[in-house]
Amino acid sequence: MAKKKSSKKRNSSNKQTQPDNTNQHAAATKTAVKSKKAARAEMKARETRMKQIRVIGIVVLVLGAFFGIARFRNAGAISTAELIATYGITIDGSEEAPIRVVEYGDLACSACRQWHNLGIKEQLKQEFGDQVAFEYRHFAVITATSPKGAEASQCAHEQNAFWEFHDYVYENLEAYPNLGSDRSKEIASTIGLDREAFDSCLDSGKYRRFVTDAINQAQSDGARGTPTFMINGRQVSPTFQSMASAIQEELN
Repeated sequence: MAKKKSSKKRNSSNKQTQPDNTNQHAAATKTAVKSKKAARAEMKARETRMKQIRVIGIVVLVLGAFFGIARFRNAGAISTAELIATYGITIDGSEEAPIRVVEYGDLACSACRQWHNLGIKEQLKQEFGDQVAFEYRHFAVITATSPKGAEASQCAHEQNAFWEFHDYVYENLEAYPNLGSDRSKEIASTIGLDREAFDSCLDSGKYRRFVTDAINQAQSDGARGTPTFMINGRQVSPTFQSMASAIQEELN
């Protein structure tokens, strides 16, 4: 009888441990599922971080290339303020004159060329004498070589020959001329400039920023085409009658 009781106790013990084993298996399964989900989530997060890093890397490369090109294009350029302080503005007449006629022009501009060859500036100088001064500001936007032509005229200005360069272009070249480096150097030789100094100036690109600043300033001042004329800051029509009338009003 004792042996039978012992057998019953063992059977009862086995029955009690079976649910425990099942619960442990279920818990282990849940843990494994959670671990897999966590691993997948971590993998997605890692992939997202890698994409963000790649995007940032691409942006940095693009910005680096952009600023690298900008630095290359402005290599040798000198600030506008420094150039003006060194060589002065391009003005025909006294800086102290009470009337300042400012032309926003382009050396490759056909209309600017026509205005020059009509002799209106000479008529105004004859009419008003030293009361009027003419300042030329670059708005070099007409042709692809306009900016280089503007740079070349500033290199001529270093040899006190801006107006000689300006007049030669308008009086001797075709409409819308190519004012690239080679043509500009030929002009420099023709008007008797020191070619070594001129070539060094033009090749250095020192006036590149100056010309860009001048174009931006012209637009800021209200110039929308070439030539644009302003008399003491007031835009006027480029005819002799209109300009003479505006000058007389300023003098009264």
